[in-house]
Amino acid sequence: MALNAVDSSRTDVDVGQGRTGMFWRLALAAFGLMGARLSGAVFGFLTQILLARTFPAEQVGIAFLAMSVTTFVGLVITCGYSTLALTYLARYRAFGRPALVEAFLAVARRDVVAAGLVVLAGGVAGYFFAPLTPGMAEAMLAGCIAALPLAALRINSSAANAQRRFTLSYAPDFVFRPLLLLVFIGVMVLLGVDRHIEYVLVALIVIALVAAVGQALRLGPDNVWSLKARRPSRNLARFFRHRAGAMLLVTVVGGATADLVVMLGGVFLPPDQVAVLAVAVRLAALVGFFSAASQPFVLRDLASAMSSAKSAETNRLLLRMNLAGLSLMAAAIIACAVLGPWVLRIYGRDYAAAYWPLLLFLIGQMFRVSGGMNGELLALGGHQVKSATLCVAAVAVLVVAAAILTPIWHVMGLATASVCAEAFWAVGLALLTQRLEGRRGDIVGLLLQRRAT
Repeated sequence: MALNAVDSSRTDVDVGQGRTGMFWRLALAAFGLMGARLSGAVFGFLTQILLARTFPAEQVGIAFLAMSVTTFVGLVITCGYSTLALTYLARYRAFGRPALVEAFLAVARRDVVAAGLVVLAGGVAGYFFAPLTPGMAEAMLAGCIAALPLAALRINSSAANAQRRFTLSYAPDFVFRPLLLLVFIGVMVLLGVDRHIEYVLVALIVIALVAAVGQALRLGPDNVWSLKARRPSRNLARFFRHRAGAMLLVTVVGGATADLVVMLGGVFLPPDQVAVLAVAVRLAALVGFFSAASQPFVLRDLASAMSSAKSAETNRLLLRMNLAGLSLMAAAIIACAVLGPWVLRIYGRDYAAAYWPLLLFLIGQMFRVSGGMNGELLALGGHQVKSATLCVAAVAVLVVAAAILTPIWHVMGLATASVCAEAFWAVGLALLTQRLEGRRGDIVGLLLQRRAT
């Protein structure tokens, strides 16, 4: 009896220690991810400044366009599987369903390779036949080529995340890629190498390839692209493609709008104005990142409040998060209005024209932050896929408004188009959340609900 009691107590201690260890592992992973994204944002910011101070504005615009094409097209090539894998692969591995893991990866590999070939063919055709200046055509082609290893890296990142190899999941993309580019440009400047922007375009391709190959080697047999991958016993292509496509649209609107804006600038603006546009939109996106950075850390409390049907507690949490994010954005807009000219001088005299576009992009980020918790409510309710149509509409608003306004107002026209798209997205997301969840997570909806009660 005593022995049994001792064993039981040890078991309880072991279980408690196991739960504590799991909590800390997840906490460290979460903070590690935020730290990695913060580090990547800082490295990217320093790279922008170094490029702007080193190269003429025309060549900086070419480099910024190539970076945006790499990021955006790399996301498109994943076909949404990198986002879908974060939930599906983790679930299949947790429940010990290797056949479903193999089926998922087989569909993802096939579709990503097909998309990559289409993009590569389109990039080559665009280089020769698109009505672009030679520099912009080079940027488009280099971005499409660099997007191929980037897409492979992101699929493997999701696979590593499902295996709880968190550092290998986020470090190659968020830390090593921007750091290596910063080091490359810094070494170019220090060694006095002839400053041809083509070197930077080649570096984008090589760095993406090095990061993807290095990650794949570290993953070993768990590498998604392994030649030893087994043929799946089930074909679930239709099931996965529908969901992956919807997730791709959500991810584009949620995290790649800034790159899409720069790409549209590459179509409608000369290279020197693309440089001004990219500086403004990237600075605004960096501020928006910091304003929304705390939202993922309240998801657990939000999910707990929703599951326990504590409507008042849920609304208080949502209101607190809205006020925090909007306060930061308001402070950023005021700071930009006062200090913006001095901040832009860090980039050089050519970038003073980014002042008013930067203010407009920050207003757009305020719309995004205000509607951010509606996105979290939809995600917790399992309705993200249902917002795909809204995503298509938001992108359409951006493209149509840019096509109309950019030839008239140039960079300011694209900034105005971006604000219109962000406002459309925020309002549409609020209405969709109200319809699907019976509540809203934006500041206006919460205040109206509070007044009604």
